[in-house]
Amino acid sequence: MQVEFNDHTLEVTGNWTGRWLFLAPEYQLHIDEECVDTVGGPQLNPKLEATIEDGDGTEHRVTAELMSLLGYRPRCKIRVNGDTVQRDRVQVDNFLNPFLVLVILISTAVMLYVGPDVVERYLPFV
Repeated sequence: MQVEFNDHTLEVTGNWTGRWLFLAPEYQLHIDEECVDTVGGPQLNPKLEATIEDGDGTEHRVTAELMSLLGYRPRCKIRVNGDTVQRDRVQVDNFLNPFLVLVILISTAVMLYVGPDVVERYLPFV
């Protein structure tokens, strides 16, 4: 999600990273392509904050409030000095990572439950 404000580019991105075992996304706030704040983990309402300064010395407080239930296209509201400048959904990268981790964990649990004898019987190359 990207928006222009006073010759500054404000962007919020999301990514499924290994920090939380791919089970919770991590969000970043970029101002003029520079990452200024990062938040992640199992949170329902993560909030990103930063301060930008114009050429005339005026400071603006930027906040990005997200509503993330499952991490798939969470709603985001970007505010500057308390005024909403953009409402949209954030595209979260690597969305398949949590599903792949769950498939691996479930497969491992099934193999441990049935035991090595059953796996050996059905897989001749083991």
